[in-house]
Amino acid sequence: MQEQNEIEGLYRKYYGDVYRYLLSLCRNCHAAEDLSQNTFLKVISGIRGFRGSCSVKTWIFTIARHEYYHWLRANPPTEELTETAAGNGDVLEQCENREQAAAIFSYIDSLEEPHRSLLILRLVNEFSFREIGLMLEKTENWARVTFMRDKCRLIRYLEEKENKGKGKENGNV
Repeated sequence: MQEQNEIEGLYRKYYGDVYRYLLSLCRNCHAAEDLSQNTFLKVISGIRGFRGSCSVKTWIFTIARHEYYHWLRANPPTEELTETAAGNGDVLEQCENREQAAAIFSYIDSLEEPHRSLLILRLVNEFSFREIGLMLEKTENWARVTFMRDKCRLIRYLEEKENKGKGKENGNV
């Protein structure tokens, strides 16, 4: 009975985060829902095997990442226009936020693994470098250094994209 309560507590505590993480990876709400449910089924069946070498949250997200990889092998990515959520504000600000979010996710989607997961885990899910290293089976230092390099590349990409847009606005091509 206590184990069931613990599992229900884990589900309530982490389900939303796991769902958002998987949604940011697969960009499909139905697939993210299925992957989240599969993740928690594996959590239930594997809870007794949890060794405690990392936090429970890290362990659950590692399971979620493996579920995503399994899903990705069965469902290769297709080119789709993705809609991103924008915060409150005026229409122009929302459009700019949407455009920038779309540019960021477009860049992240173009990356190979583990760089894609690294940026999502850090920027979207706000995991520590230690937790990211554990999830990606890398060192904390690797996560920290690689994140900084990837972040610099992302900033350069956004600056280049912005400069191209300004060139078109001024009549330069």
